[in-house]
Amino acid sequence: MKILFLCTAHNSLSQRLFLALSGSHNVSIEYALSDEVMISAAALARPDIIICPFLTTLVPKVLYEKYLTLIIHPGPPGDAGPSALDYVLMGDDGSIDDVDDLMLQLDRKESTTGLTVLQAIEQFDAGPVWAFDQFPIDIDEPGLTKSSLYRGAVSNAAVAATVTALRRIQDAALSSAHDFAGAPKVYSTQRGRNSPITWSSQLTADPKFAVLSVSDHSPFLGGKLHHRPLLKAASRSFDLTKHSAQQVSRRIRCADSQPGVLSAIFGPSLYLYGGTIESGSPTLPKTKLFVGKTRILATRNESVCVEAADGNGVWITHVRRPKTKTDKALWPKVPATNGLLELGVINHADVLCLDSPLLTDWSRVSWDTLQEVWVDFVTDKHGNTSAYLHFDIYNGAMSTNQCSHLLSAMEYIIQRHATGHPIRAVVLMGGAYFSNGIALNVIEAASDAATESWLNINRIDDLVQMILQEFPRRNIITVAAVRGNAAAGGVAFAAACDYVIAGSKVVLNPAYRAVGLYGSEYHTISYFGRCGTARAKHLLRAMKPMSPSQAQGYSLVDFVFPSGPELDNCIRYHVEMLVKNGDLKRGPWKASVDTSAASLAKVRAMELSEMSKDFWSARSVRYHSRRFDFVRKVKPRQTQLRFATHRRLQQGVSMHDEEELDSFDDVSYYEQLAKRLAADALRDEVRGEMSSMVARWTEQEQMERVHRRGSVALQFEQETARVALPGAERKTETVFSCYYNPIDNGIITPPTSPG
Repeated sequence: MKILFLCTAHNSLSQRLFLALSGSHNVSIEYALSDEVMISAAALARPDIIICPFLTTLVPKVLYEKYLTLIIHPGPPGDAGPSALDYVLMGDDGSIDDVDDLMLQLDRKESTTGLTVLQAIEQFDAGPVWAFDQFPIDIDEPGLTKSSLYRGAVSNAAVAATVTALRRIQDAALSSAHDFAGAPKVYSTQRGRNSPITWSSQLTADPKFAVLSVSDHSPFLGGKLHHRPLLKAASRSFDLTKHSAQQVSRRIRCADSQPGVLSAIFGPSLYLYGGTIESGSPTLPKTKLFVGKTRILATRNESVCVEAADGNGVWITHVRRPKTKTDKALWPKVPATNGLLELGVINHADVLCLDSPLLTDWSRVSWDTLQEVWVDFVTDKHGNTSAYLHFDIYNGAMSTNQCSHLLSAMEYIIQRHATGHPIRAVVLMGGAYFSNGIALNVIEAASDAATESWLNINRIDDLVQMILQEFPRRNIITVAAVRGNAAAGGVAFAAACDYVIAGSKVVLNPAYRAVGLYGSEYHTISYFGRCGTARAKHLLRAMKPMSPSQAQGYSLVDFVFPSGPELDNCIRYHVEMLVKNGDLKRGPWKASVDTSAASLAKVRAMELSEMSKDFWSARSVRYHSRRFDFVRKVKPRQTQLRFATHRRLQQGVSMHDEEELDSFDDVSYYEQLAKRLAADALRDEVRGEMSSMVARWTEQEQMERVHRRGSVALQFEQETARVALPGAERKTETVFSCYYNPIDNGIITPPTSPG
């Protein structure tokens, strides 16, 4: 079947769905940049079906009238509106109809929600239902956020419901007695080559599809359903003098990672992220620091803990300044203490005075609190001890400081090993994400982005060096347990281990090139050693998401176990089997590569020499501009051809993305490009100056005419001409423009794109 995805962004859900469907269907992707783009994509792709996994705009009527178009809505049948997950995580159980009343009484605890695959019609989220699934959730589960729910249960339900919907559509088309005019035909491979299948927007969905879920074949087990409006950032705001820590936590977590809660608890309006509850750590300092009416209880790992009305605390991990009417783009999302220090809300002495470190033995604490890194030492029935190293880093982006924190935990494991407590294996457990490599938001916010990039990549290289050199020197086996999505340096971080275990439902993005980086983390040892030179180069150039089974085919992953509640038990059992074999010292892939200290030093120097070009040479424009666009959510100009395969062939010529060309790595190409851009800029400056001179002459002439004739019409004409003068700056449009409406608060404008 030919399927066209229309997406606002190719996010975690659309990637999961793409991987699930592309094995048996021809799937092409188009960003929904405009009605014209979507219509032209359908004309080129000529799909049998259009699927919209993540879409924040309406599908043009001309499309859903011609093509059967499926909308993936994160909510059960009868639920409608763009903020379904947000309301559920706030505590909406459907018992209150009025939204204003609802926002005052969000103390309930929803236990079930769902996802619906419905057909697009003119009325929003009201088309025929082809499939739906449901799942229970505990909205006060520690660490549960909108983004983690979306990557987990929602994506799982989307795959199950969409696969079922496509099967039902095939069955409906095969059993249809009508051949609708203009509908494309394909031929069934299951029922014979001469059996035509008709795909049409006029196919009828069985009403029971909206009643019984695909997983348990039961009706929806949740409460009453509504059409709720967009839940804007300011509507989620809270009052620390009235709301409990639980209520505050819900409001923050329901907005993660977009758009955040817009709040003025620190004085200036800021988007807040995090939301972990602090139930009363014995390590909290006694010092009191008030910012207005807000009491800051503690700081830890660049996060800030504030006191709620019930006396418990809530950790704010990150902040983002709001976009103002004069800002060209969104501000970066930065660690809370960094953002508050920059705004002058707190000072460095406050951070030190309020610092609340955790236990020195790196164990998991027994109370509710913010803990990014901990070690669980497990001794099996054979007497072998393994260290399970957990690192739950926000969005998987590992900043220089977070890498240092994780490095300290690794050093503690080595110290324990050296003091008569031998460790047989170190297991990297990750967190909600495994790792996404360096922290681009922190880098973008730095006063010198290139230098911060250099510090960050060197520190994450230090982590990988521990895996490749320090642990093997002590005969400690290393295992990466990839339980959450991983990308770029995070995949290389895992690949450096002796063995990689992955959950079946994670998404891996091994390539660095999409953000304009050569990459480091010793990937030229691990990728090339595991996959072979040709296949390693291919996956780095392909820049497409991979499933664990695909990665296993490349030898990038060694073992794949079903994702779900039993995954951790499977990991522990398998680690126990690995360490049981006393002759097992290292991963089989290392037999084909040199991992000596000299070789590692040489590889690190080579990779970092390429990275230095990405940070400082003429080639750096590709990284700095792409990082700007990624961090500030700039709306793309077009869909990459590696996803929009329907646009590959243009006028008989096969087209490529610039990242797929050799010139993308050529420093001299960028030097020549810089010269051309400088010449163009000079020419534009001259033209602009000439235009200004002409405008001034025109203005003077018009003013003389106004003076002579007293014409009000000419004054209006003059103002109109001034607005239309060439050279006016075009504002950068964000992908999530529905959330980030500009506000007036006098904040300075962020820097322009380096590209």
